Amino acid sequence: MGINKKAQSMMESIPVPYSVNEQQAQLAKKIVAERMMNTFNVQDFCSSNGISTKTYYVWFENEGFASYVNQLQDAVIPADEREAYQKIKKHILKIADKPNPSLKEIEVFTSTFQYVVDADQRERAEALGLSENKKPLSAQSLDDKKSLLLSRLKG
Repeated sequence: MGINKKAQSMMESIPVPYSVNEQQAQLAKKIVAERMMNTFNVQDFCSSNGISTKTYYVWFENEGFASYVNQLQDAVIPADEREAYQKIKKHILKIADKPNPSLKEIEVFTSTFQYVVDADQRERAEALGLSENKKPLSAQSLDDKKSLLLSRLKG
């Protein structure tokens, strides 16, 4: 597989969800191993393992499979790499306090904290009544929602 025996043993200790079949479980372990070696490419992986890229992406839509891959990944990340990432993350946080961050710094910040960007976008969509939750902040009726949305779109 290309990873050390300790990492492989740790992956074997993760229980396979009922919604994940044996082929998926084995390929999930290969995905994690290749990601750890920085050689992962979806197309190459799918070709070398006899599955289509469509199948690969469909598998990741299965919450059990996606969760299993994440659990495997989390189990094999070395502690020193986690610690190093936390140190770098602290430096990246300082970008937010710079008076004029460069475009590259902004890109680094937003890609590192993509989960914060995603949460903000969900909140804004919800406030506008555009999310699946449909909980606009200040509209009660359907007409109020339409009016609020149109007024915000018009500026």
